[in-house]
Amino acid sequence: MSFFGQGDSNREPSFLRTFVPILLFTLLCGIVGPIFLVAYFLIDDPLTGWMFYAGLGITVADVVIGYFVAQSLYRRRRKRYNLEQNGRFGIGEVRSVDQTNVRINGQPMMKISLAISGDGIAPFEATKRVVVPFMFLPALRSQRVAVLVDTYSGEFDIDWQRTALLAGTSPARFTDTETGEEFDLSGKSDALIEIMRVFAENNIPFGGRVDLRSNPVVREQVMDIARRHGRPDGFAQQGPPDRPTSERPDMSKPAAASFTHPPTAPPGPPRTPGQRLAELESMRAAGTISLEEYRAVRTRILNDF
Repeated sequence: MSFFGQGDSNREPSFLRTFVPILLFTLLCGIVGPIFLVAYFLIDDPLTGWMFYAGLGITVADVVIGYFVAQSLYRRRRKRYNLEQNGRFGIGEVRSVDQTNVRINGQPMMKISLAISGDGIAPFEATKRVVVPFMFLPALRSQRVAVLVDTYSGEFDIDWQRTALLAGTSPARFTDTETGEEFDLSGKSDALIEIMRVFAENNIPFGGRVDLRSNPVVREQVMDIARRHGRPDGFAQQGPPDRPTSERPDMSKPAAASFTHPPTAPPGPPRTPGQRLAELESMRAAGTISLEEYRAVRTRILNDF
């Protein structure tokens, strides 16, 4: 069984792995500090004494800024990791969404009010300010988001990847490796909620592609849900049932020729920017497009949006 989508990394966060890249970035931004220090030791001139103090001060500031930024990022990652490992999966019904006129890294911060419930979760309502990535904005129209809840503290976090799956803006396909049948559950939120709960109950990491062949019990549970709610892609529509012999036409008599034009299928609804971005991400992950093509198409989609 394969599951296509996007999910968060389940790798345990490390402060060192978080701090080192940020430190290198801050040193690059404040590279004048290390340059002053190197120049002070290479140039034997009394007039360069100020370079030592200026360079030392700037370099120390780079390290301190990098440390606090890394500490903040590490705490957020640790909180999310703990929710992934120990939190409960729930559903938040969107009561209201308000603009805050604040943007972080060009992405809007919104005030979202939710009514949260789920297995093992006492229903409650909460309001939270969250930064919503552009590609997940269309998912809010479904009025339903996926959340991870700490039942002890009441803290929760919105899982945007799962939310996109529930809203149908990201593809969700399941393949039975024994029969080769593929089931498309994209946008079928009730079925996906059942599958997500099976994943959560069995502590299975949620990712872009999940192989359940090594876990036959969970695999059977998931495929049972997929068979009940989905249909194999490419499965031909069966014709009407055979009519009784008395109602069948007499093939011994010549039939009048008749020609009818096949009905034209109505055009499907236009794809949303979120669906286009999700498809683009899937193509990039599969390696079917180059990085330059990915960037060009992504820029065009965002400009259209």
